[in-house]
Amino acid sequence: MPDRTLIRRLRIASLLEGFTLLLLLFVAVPAKHLFGHPLAVQVVGSVHGLFFLFFLWSLIAAVSAGGWSRGEVLRIFVGAFIPFGVFLNAPLLKQKELVLNVNEPREEDR
Repeated sequence: MPDRTLIRRLRIASLLEGFTLLLLLFVAVPAKHLFGHPLAVQVVGSVHGLFFLFFLWSLIAAVSAGGWSRGEVLRIFVGAFIPFGVFLNAPLLKQKELVLNVNEPREEDR
């Protein structure tokens, strides 16, 4: 069963990756082509690349812990390549995190 921390890390990584993808596509690329600011793509693209690697690392760590179907893994992975895909995956990740919270024993029960 996956650890709640791994799910939370994956959810945060997914959000960061998704938001930087949107920033890259809808702010940096137009700034480059419409206003002649190529540095915007270099900076935002580099930040997005780092967050994408963080996302992949988090996905591999969470999936390695178990408790994921192939469909869920594929959905989360493909969603990283689609603009606004982060918003499709956020409810799934939040649900998995909440299920782990409910199933995890409380401190006074230990």
